[in-house]
Amino acid sequence: MMAVIIDGVEVIWLKHDAFLLKGKGVVVAIDPYELRSVPEKADLVLVTHDHFDHCDQNAVQLIAKPDAVIFAPKNAAAKLKGNVRVVKAGEEVTEKGVTVKVVPAYNTRPERQQFHPQGYGGVGYLITLAGKVIYHAGDTDLIPEMDALGHVDIALLPVSGTYVMDAMEAAEAVKRIKPAHVVPMHFGSIVGSKSDAEKFAQLVAGLTSVHILDPLA
Repeated sequence: MMAVIIDGVEVIWLKHDAFLLKGKGVVVAIDPYELRSVPEKADLVLVTHDHFDHCDQNAVQLIAKPDAVIFAPKNAAAKLKGNVRVVKAGEEVTEKGVTVKVVPAYNTRPERQQFHPQGYGGVGYLITLAGKVIYHAGDTDLIPEMDALGHVDIALLPVSGTYVMDAMEAAEAVKRIKPAHVVPMHFGSIVGSKSDAEKFAQLVAGLTSVHILDPLA
């Protein structure tokens, strides 16, 4: 299963941290990466940070409609072409009927801080699409800001460890965020495997509905 429809929002996992979200005629792409083809073009493209597996200019160009708006933090925006708008944590923007709140994403564990240190500029996104709030955590550890996200219907959370939260940390994030649905990500391409997602699902059984998807790409 490569996609799931949750309360009118279709969530398609492309691979790694890359998703397509579809609702009420609007398509949002997040961190498109290594795409050979796309199921649908996006009205909005959101990039979380400048690492190659999240900020892939070729994939962005492939998936973006000619009039698409691309949101990216400063460290990623410099690598992208098109209608790129620089965003930073704390900002809220509305485009094409979609409200996007930009939130922090960073590593706190000492063994990971070299990858995404606080202040590096990476972000996550709270996307209000078709009346539902979808949280894409970006590359992050369990961070205090997760306590203040507010209502979240669908959370897209990394579970692989190494560069981001592992399954146990992601389970703790669920306890803090309290999303109704979770789609685990950041496994199967560069680091982590489906077993990480399955372990996560076991840890949060009874707390949320977990949807383990197969990658499209």
